[in-house]
Amino acid sequence: MWWRFCVVVLATTITCGRNFVAAEDFTHHESLDEEGKFHLFWKFDDEKIEFEAQVQTTGWVGLGLSPNGGMPGSDIAIGWVKDGTAYLTDRYAEAKAQPPVDESQDWELVSGYENGTHTVLRFNRKLTTCDVRDRVINEDTLRVLWAWHDQDPEDESGASGPAYHGTNRGARATLLLNRKLTETPTTGTTYTLDLLNNNVSIPAQQDTTYWCRVFEMPTLTSKHHVIKVEPIITPGNEGLFHHVLIYKCRTMPNITILPEEHPGHECQSPNMPSDWYGCYGGSIIAAWAIGGGDVIYPDHVGYPIGEEEGSGYMLMEVHYDNPQLASGISDSSGIRMTYTPELRDNDVGTLEVGVIVNRYHAIPPHAVDFKSAAFCGSQCLNAYIEELGEPIKIIGVMLHAHLLGVKINARLIHNGVETDIARDDNYDFNLQNMRMLKEEITVHPGDTLITECIYNSEHKDSVVYGGIGTPQEMCENFFLYYPKLNMSFCESMPNIHHTVTFAGVQDYELDENFIVHITAPEHMVNMSYEEVMEAVPWTREKARDFSEHLQNSTFYSYCLSDPQSNIDANALTAYALPFPRGTRLPTEDICSLIATPTPGPGDGSGPVGGSTALQAHPAAGHVMLTYLVVLVLTVWAE
Repeated sequence: MWWRFCVVVLATTITCGRNFVAAEDFTHHESLDEEGKFHLFWKFDDEKIEFEAQVQTTGWVGLGLSPNGGMPGSDIAIGWVKDGTAYLTDRYAEAKAQPPVDESQDWELVSGYENGTHTVLRFNRKLTTCDVRDRVINEDTLRVLWAWHDQDPEDESGASGPAYHGTNRGARATLLLNRKLTETPTTGTTYTLDLLNNNVSIPAQQDTTYWCRVFEMPTLTSKHHVIKVEPIITPGNEGLFHHVLIYKCRTMPNITILPEEHPGHECQSPNMPSDWYGCYGGSIIAAWAIGGGDVIYPDHVGYPIGEEEGSGYMLMEVHYDNPQLASGISDSSGIRMTYTPELRDNDVGTLEVGVIVNRYHAIPPHAVDFKSAAFCGSQCLNAYIEELGEPIKIIGVMLHAHLLGVKINARLIHNGVETDIARDDNYDFNLQNMRMLKEEITVHPGDTLITECIYNSEHKDSVVYGGIGTPQEMCENFFLYYPKLNMSFCESMPNIHHTVTFAGVQDYELDENFIVHITAPEHMVNMSYEEVMEAVPWTREKARDFSEHLQNSTFYSYCLSDPQSNIDANALTAYALPFPRGTRLPTEDICSLIATPTPGPGDGSGPVGGSTALQAHPAAGHVMLTYLVVLVLTVWAE
């Protein structure tokens, strides 16, 4: 082992050998490639976003914003450092080829330098440039393209322009405008509780497994607040450990507790202890999904534990996603909760609003924009908000659908006006963050919450039904809010009658297991619900008609009380509610208010295309005057 010292005199991140020191003035950081050769730092405000790319190359570096992970339609910046001067070019991609230089250079170079191993470029751009070749940077999921080459280009384009990157390229889904906290707010005494599965053998014969395990809550003599929830994932199982829900179990003095070495049971299977089902009726302590990272609560809220509610037990439900049916996999992943006796001002809660998960949630094939929607009606919100005695404030939303989901939004109707709470028009099943809101949204008695999902099934040849499996579908939003209501679930769905009659059913009976038995017309009498739905000659137009038919039908709606509530939730169940609609106010289009001339030759607005260049040494000198010298000790092990 040997020791090596280096002195950092830059505000940005600098390399010392192959190690990185994070810049304090950036709020976000991701390693875009698996080998850690392309590090991206960024920060943003209401108008601009600024990046710093640190890449293990002394050639050119590329960063792109793509709608789907491919080059066509992407907004791309390519830069390099040559002879001490940094260059940056704004480009766009129309095909899988060298991207041409954009006539409007909207990426702005801030600084750049390189050492013997790395190139570092800092640059920024307006979130909305009003250039038709630039992608708007908003709260949608974006696929960030990354690439590099070992050589600098001789020219900006053509045969001497940036050479083909070869295998040094990739794409990564991310939320650039992610407002979630990245550090736990300062507090005094804290404790941690690990809820981990125990060497679960993942079945190879099924793509989806839900695994349940019950844990005893910590023995506390007073109320505490959970302030952070973070995943602990078995190395190599990052794609397998898909999402987790933790429920506070209802009071059950004789609940089945398994030995510590027992791995647990598949959820809702014959082997799962029957008394565990009662845990689903308790409140949701925490929700986490793939790509979400740590869930850190703002310093004015925390989830309450140690009170006299519930049984003192928690059920952890883990969704394992194994689409390749890989065998021989075991997992001991789970969740770590950080809690404190130093109480926050408010108890936080999680409210699930969405389409009831069942087979009658049907997405037909060949659809490009099939809409499913659900709501939490005013009859439920009124009752529980009035029981609480004050309105609630939404601080975050986690959007959830499965593989066909392409767009999801959460909306609020207040005083007849319908507004967005959160929206992702580029949804990615494998990136499900708790999205912290820029401003808290207040929900009053009389308001309605709406969840809407848009699906693309044009590649499917058969109907996809609602269900818990990954190949099935869901449409859910998890609202993080305060103060905590005595309600965790508020869901709805179109009445089954409207679904089956669209497929030609004239009459039917519904048994105690909610199975449809068709009684008319005669030629359908022996057909199952699924056979009837598959018999529809589905086309893109037929699917759109079905979606509109359901949205204009009546809905079944229910909500579920937490154990400590005095409200009779059954009395709030509604069987024939119309889908709620409010007035949508027009949104301001800033590009229609701003004249953005395209620069051209001889018009005095600068050159067509071209790069912005910056002498690296003066920029470094300015930084040296601004920031303190930091001594970094880097330990290298042979």
